[in-house]
Amino acid sequence: MADNQASTASPVAANDSLAPAVAAPEPVPQSEPLSEDQVVNNAGGFVFKVDDFTLLRRFIVLGSDANNYYVSRQSVDLASAQCVVRLLAAGQGEAVVKEVVDISREGRAPKQASGIVVLAMCARLGDPATSRAALAAVPAVCRTASTLFEWVQRCKELGAAAGITKAESGAVDAAAFTAWLAAASCDADAAADAAPSGGRGGRGGGRGGRGAGGRGGSKDAGGGEALGGLGGRAGKLSWGRAMRRTVARWYLDKTPAAVAYQATKYSQRNGWSHADLLRLAHPDPEEHAAKRRKVAAGTAAAAEAVPVAAEAAATSSASTGADTDSEWVVVGASEGEAAGSELGALAAAMAAAAPATAAGGDAAAAAEAQWVADLKAVFTFLTHGTVPGQDQPPKRKKAAAADEAAAAATEPAAEAAAAAAEPAAEAAAAAEAEAPTAAAPPAPVVLSPVMQYLVDAHRLRKEIRAPPPLKSAAGKDGEEKGGKKKGKRGRKAAESDDEEVPEPELDPEVVAQHEAATAAAVESALTLIRRHRFGHEHVGDTVLLRNPAVWGAFLENGMPLTAMIRNLGRMSELGLLAQPGYQKRVTDRLRNVPALTAARVHPMTLLDAMCTYRNGAGARGKARWQPVAEVTAALEDAFYLAFKNVVPTGKRYLLGLDVSGSMGCTQCSGMASLTARQAASAVLMCLVRTEPWVKTMAFSHQLVEFDVRETERLEEVVERSARIPMGGTDCALPMVYATEKKLPVDVFVVLTDNETWFGKIHPTEALKNYRAAMKMPDAKLVVLAFSVNDFSIADPKDPGMLDVAGLDSAVPRVVADFVRGGL
Repeated sequence: MADNQASTASPVAANDSLAPAVAAPEPVPQSEPLSEDQVVNNAGGFVFKVDDFTLLRRFIVLGSDANNYYVSRQSVDLASAQCVVRLLAAGQGEAVVKEVVDISREGRAPKQASGIVVLAMCARLGDPATSRAALAAVPAVCRTASTLFEWVQRCKELGAAAGITKAESGAVDAAAFTAWLAAASCDADAAADAAPSGGRGGRGGGRGGRGAGGRGGSKDAGGGEALGGLGGRAGKLSWGRAMRRTVARWYLDKTPAAVAYQATKYSQRNGWSHADLLRLAHPDPEEHAAKRRKVAAGTAAAAEAVPVAAEAAATSSASTGADTDSEWVVVGASEGEAAGSELGALAAAMAAAAPATAAGGDAAAAAEAQWVADLKAVFTFLTHGTVPGQDQPPKRKKAAAADEAAAAATEPAAEAAAAAAEPAAEAAAAAEAEAPTAAAPPAPVVLSPVMQYLVDAHRLRKEIRAPPPLKSAAGKDGEEKGGKKKGKRGRKAAESDDEEVPEPELDPEVVAQHEAATAAAVESALTLIRRHRFGHEHVGDTVLLRNPAVWGAFLENGMPLTAMIRNLGRMSELGLLAQPGYQKRVTDRLRNVPALTAARVHPMTLLDAMCTYRNGAGARGKARWQPVAEVTAALEDAFYLAFKNVVPTGKRYLLGLDVSGSMGCTQCSGMASLTARQAASAVLMCLVRTEPWVKTMAFSHQLVEFDVRETERLEEVVERSARIPMGGTDCALPMVYATEKKLPVDVFVVLTDNETWFGKIHPTEALKNYRAAMKMPDAKLVVLAFSVNDFSIADPKDPGMLDVAGLDSAVPRVVADFVRGGL
């Protein structure tokens, strides 16, 4: 149990003398350096500069979305990008790729944008070995089509750096890249100054995909938001063999059901569509299947050469229930919780169809043939918008523009000829109508479960529409005319009009027709949603998305957890969460530990969602809702549950919570609704609930005792810390306090925004003094920083000091391993 002894909050002098038994040297003020390894930070104090790998982890985990209290957003981006290039130039590219993959797989970063940028830099700017490693890691990092589109766009934007001088190893030269960054930044600033204000930023131009894959940019068209920190210079994406193979294998290594799911859920992003990538990469399912057969044949031959190994492999396969043919017909578990929920019906349909397909011959050959046919059909539907049995639209020839111009020039003559031929055409049509039918109409094509899923998804997105809300034409005109009269006749006359003019009644027949059309559209949508477990991304009609019954169907189908968290405000606005049944569904899922683990929901995501939902309004848009207290409490419970379970270390902790002014002003990177104070209070609560002995203090220019109970809620801790008088930041105060009080502490944990400048002694020096005074050489210091900054408080050369890059799901485990001596 945490140390929760009752005490009166009383300030402790910050600069009192240390214990007389300690012959400590004269302390060095923070405004002076301790050694040559220190540099001046943005607040004027001397701190240790972190190494490039520490900065890399901070960039991947925290990103550079929010401004630091002292540092501008641009400088953080540039420093992070230069750090990646320095690692590439030093031959550490493969280690950089591994770091990106590890963080992505563990779900430690709130957003993947920074990791995707680093992966694109490794692919375009690294040496050949790094580039191969980065391309091979694309499926592991870009698990969805959305992240694949983003990675392709980042590679395109980095194409402008192709001409940068490279070292002998093949990696980009760090100095040349730094110069290019500076020039690109100047160009971007100049373009921003020259651009007219108030305009809407355009997406990437170019010819969009004609098929059902979505309207996207052309093969060289970049869309979406430009890459921050790299200047946004226009680049060209080189579609060489390695790039084509990487994108093609992203599609070919998936089942047809998984490709269909990705295509319907993420039709286009960042100016790219599936039609664009398929036309550029040219994936060939038949060739891929032939390669798989060849590899399987080689494996079988090797097994025959070693009978013992073959027998052992067969025994292992039988014991685990493995089915070598299942990869062709079953949705892979790697597709995650969202795919498992929305594709459950499709997987069942495919499993039911598989025995009938395999009954006529070899099961493996039939499954492979079905896989090839389905994947080819999916690709054709995405690129041309046709299903099996339909003719593909004619291709537009290069001379189409010239033909159209010639047709326009001869338009008068063509009109005369058409007028002369019109009677003959009418006579021929009449004769054809009277003639008997020569052949019966073609039989309808029976679609496979995958193609039926894809066609129904296209219908739900593009065809099913509910009529817009009824508005009386007279009422609308009256509003418009009244609006004009308000400006001319004055406010009193306008108010009089508003009071006297009644709302015109609608025609009952029109209302009945409108209700019938709405009910029919909702029923059609609900049928497809329940049949295929479609999500809200599959519905293309905004009127349907404002219908509570549609959102109720999403919840009944097992809505993906992350999507449910993002749309809690919308469901509350529609009144859905006021109904006890749906409210219980939501709260139970938020408190479901296996579901949180499977969905890899980041604790910061839950904390951000809780703050946004509790505010009753989104950061963007006009959505407003009345928060439901039970949902808010469930979100806070889910925040604590999202931290991975950590076995208590049994050590003694002293937590120092920074309550200085910058903590309330600095946003937590990547989470606009959170401040550094809220993030620090959340981590403090987690450690208090995890470790058996914890003493909590709050410090600014002076130290106060700040007892936190295990049962205390997060908002109570934030509110109490905000009431403490604020001042400068002195992160050395916890160690000074423990030295003065002769308090035995194994681990000091400092929660701050990583800007320290106030005080007469450095935190690292204070820790050394504590170790000497208490004869505890293994006392450790952990600094948790919640803002992106390329400086560190802890001495990186001291194995007893640790810097943690912000808040992620691995923080409790990392701290526990460090305390036990595992790092």
